[in-house]
Amino acid sequence: MNCVHLVVGPTGAGKTDVATEIAGERDAPIVVADRIQCYLDLPVTSARLDGGPHRHHLAARTVPDGDYPVHEAAYALLRKVEHLSQVHDHVVVEGGSISLLRRFADCRGRMPFRLTATVLPLADERAHLDRLRARAARMIADGMLDEIAKAWQHQEQRAFVASVNGPETVLAWCTETGFDPEDLPGIHEDDSAELAERIALVHHEHSLEQHEVFTRLFGWNHERPGSGDRSRV
Repeated sequence: MNCVHLVVGPTGAGKTDVATEIAGERDAPIVVADRIQCYLDLPVTSARLDGGPHRHHLAARTVPDGDYPVHEAAYALLRKVEHLSQVHDHVVVEGGSISLLRRFADCRGRMPFRLTATVLPLADERAHLDRLRARAARMIADGMLDEIAKAWQHQEQRAFVASVNGPETVLAWCTETGFDPEDLPGIHEDDSAELAERIALVHHEHSLEQHEVFTRLFGWNHERPGSGDRSRV
């Protein structure tokens, strides 16, 4: 029976690096269990990485398409993993989406492949916050605010844009300060630093939930990556 290996964990825990390493060891494709990384016009905001034919996203969408419903994305995840597992001995699934991975876990007993998992640990709070601050500052420097400003121009999709982790924080700041979201690319350096801090704090709060959920769903008898055999479900 072919094997599907999950790499799950909190935001900023290093899932992509671990998934890439495991996929390289096993000559396996990677399926990204993330709804927002499906948006081609939000690559910085979603931390989307295009890794060629060996890295598979669930769909190719843009902001004008609106929200990607969870049930549709979950179905796409299951179908893509099942298809790839039929033509590859190993498939790696990388993700931090609670909604998608919870549905994936619900189907565990009916899957036509063996399922194993690496559950990445949550670092101590100070180290994790430092990493998230650096990550948020890098995303802003790489054009995250430009992406949000352009996405905000699609008035019919503003509710969707404001629901995304990251843009939600930035747009809340805009409401508080009376700042026009479409002017975000010209923001002052001090304001960029404040936004990076706010984004990091929100991502940290979300990370705590991710850690609790993924440990419960996939973390039975798991070991830290690199400490021997990776965890199995």
